[in-house]
Amino acid sequence: MRVLLAIFYFLGAALVQAHSVHTSTAEAEYNAQTKKLEVSLTVFVSDLELALIRQSEREMRIDKTPAAEFDAQIQVYLAKTFVVTDAAGKVAKLEWVGREMDAASAKSGDPAVVLFFEVGVPEGARLQNTVFCDLFEDQINLLSLQTASHKLELQFTRDKRSNRLVSPE
Repeated sequence: MRVLLAIFYFLGAALVQAHSVHTSTAEAEYNAQTKKLEVSLTVFVSDLELALIRQSEREMRIDKTPAAEFDAQIQVYLAKTFVVTDAAGKVAKLEWVGREMDAASAKSGDPAVVLFFEVGVPEGARLQNTVFCDLFEDQINLLSLQTASHKLELQFTRDKRSNRLVSPE
């Protein structure tokens, strides 16, 4: 009986601390010289850690796991969940730039981290953004895309996983 009470206590405490909004936000700018999207993706640290724990099947904590190991797991996760393909379905290479804690949320109970990376944009490109859709049924991923001639706001969900990217030039 005590064991059950302890489980309910810890489960309840975890639910109280969990956020009810399951959203990621990304800003991407097309660099015409490199023909790449320069992406900054903001996510809750708790969601990122959960995704990496499930992926790696071991404990992954932003403040305890060595940075190189944590970043390597992020890159593996992004390669599966933030995917740009050409018209034939060939996947563009994602290049990791780094990460930093979101200063505005650093003192909150559920801080965010900004992930920086670049990805090539081939002709006829499509973007699949399923970040955390494997974790939360109500996950919404928002992307603000800026090119030389367009500003586009895209939304991704479990049901709408990909969008065609506008011609970059």
